[in-house]
Amino acid sequence: MKTLYIAIIMLFAMQLNAGEHHTTEKKQLITPTIWAVSNTMFACNLTNVDTKAHQVQVRIISNGKVLLESKSLTVKPRHTTNHKTKGLPNGGGPIYCEFTIEGDEDDFRGVAVLYHGPSGSDFVAVPAW
Repeated sequence: MKTLYIAIIMLFAMQLNAGEHHTTEKKQLITPTIWAVSNTMFACNLTNVDTKAHQVQVRIISNGKVLLESKSLTVKPRHTTNHKTKGLPNGGGPIYCEFTIEGDEDDFRGVAVLYHGPSGSDFVAVPAW
């Protein structure tokens, strides 16, 4: 009987552990810092590569100042959210993306993009991790 109780307790503990993997714990992905100047544009792109929708939030930060902060939003499977700013420091400055995600880090691909705007193409792109 004692063995049965121990087996039931272990089974219950294993189920609790398995349930923790599916929680909506918030995590962050952060890109490396890029040096941007005032005549360039900067964007943070986050792609949901999972098969289900996830809640995310995007922030663009320079020297501790939040230049852009999105509301919490839902990104559908295989879709990308794009946030950009023109508010770069005069003379240049460091800038990066912070992605707050609900789900596993492997469900997302995030990138910081520096480009000539508004119709220019990407000329620097660095991944988040």
